[in-house]
Amino acid sequence: MRASINPAMYARFEGGTAPVAARLAALADMARAGYPIGLTIAPIIAAEGWREAYGALLADAAAALAGIAGVDLTIELITHRFTPGSKAVLESWYPGSAFDMGADNRTTKRTKFGTEKQVYDAPTMRSLRLFFEERIAALLPAARILYWT
Repeated sequence: MRASINPAMYARFEGGTAPVAARLAALADMARAGYPIGLTIAPIIAAEGWREAYGALLADAAAALAGIAGVDLTIELITHRFTPGSKAVLESWYPGSAFDMGADNRTTKRTKFGTEKQVYDAPTMRSLRLFFEERIAALLPAARILYWT
């Protein structure tokens, strides 16, 4: 079982789904029953306060899974990225939102199909990745990171 989780600061963008605490509780129930579980942390957004927000999120996940013997946990880490088309859709869904889709700390990446998307620049990606790798190793040492993108 895999659950997508995000910090509380982005809860308003996750309409129609259970609160993160309920998703973590369900994962813990599945882990106690012996099932492999996974977390998808996406989109990872480098906004003001991101270290505190994602640190608290990972601490909540660790607390939910504490004491479960032999937990089989994988984690997918997906940074925020967008195409011009997806940006237009999100801006129409959340007009006037503070959701950051500006050009600061972004770079253009070409896909294998020749389209373009905006991704975080190399220094931002390094900072994000290092944070997640270190925090996951400290809080969820049994977890395996499947990928970073």
